[in-house]
Amino acid sequence: MRLSKFSFVLLLVALGFIFAQRSSAQEADTMAYKHIEFGAGGTLGASIFNGTVPDGSKTDIHFPAYLIQAMGIYSFHPYWGLALGIGYESRGMYFKQQNVTEPNIDYTLNYISIQPSIKFKQFLLGVTIGLPSSASFKYNQGNGVTSERSLRKYSINTLVDIRIGAMLPIFENETGALFLLINASWNVSDAFNFGFLTPGQTTTPITKSPIHTIQIGFSYLLAPLGKTH
Repeated sequence: MRLSKFSFVLLLVALGFIFAQRSSAQEADTMAYKHIEFGAGGTLGASIFNGTVPDGSKTDIHFPAYLIQAMGIYSFHPYWGLALGIGYESRGMYFKQQNVTEPNIDYTLNYISIQPSIKFKQFLLGVTIGLPSSASFKYNQGNGVTSERSLRKYSINTLVDIRIGAMLPIFENETGALFLLINASWNVSDAFNFGFLTPGQTTTPITKSPIHTIQIGFSYLLAPLGKTH
């Protein structure tokens, strides 16, 4: 049976990938690496509402979105490991009336964040589970008139994200390392468990309210056992 050109290319790519994986695995078998690392870090960035924006209203980025956490990594292979971060996270969403800057409203939601991940080399793939801590909004009516209000904690849903990140070493020695962190989160839950209106909105209340984030920051991790095989 003859292979199409596309199938042939896929076969070559697959064989090349398998060969590269075996070569890197053989190399990794001789590498020393840090089994246990722990420390703290923080990231800063922005978040944005990714639901359907209602007629008469517009959305924009919410700043700041940030995370402060303690984290640990257990590596069972030079390339593979498990990571866990626990900390405090804040994100939000911003709306304004269409074609004008005022009125506008800015929501802020805060969580106790739990972030388990799988680590491959310097990359992390995992989830975020956010337990509601508090929420508030700031409403700008225009002409310098603003008001702020807290929301009841039970009106916030538990946060669930799919998250990808990178830990790029800036400085490293046997017992510690400073990393540049880059994180992007795709939210698969809704911020609120109730419908809400936005400035200028002419349709029914919003019920789907996912909030995505992208952040950058730093962490310092200690490795008290150093590197071992």
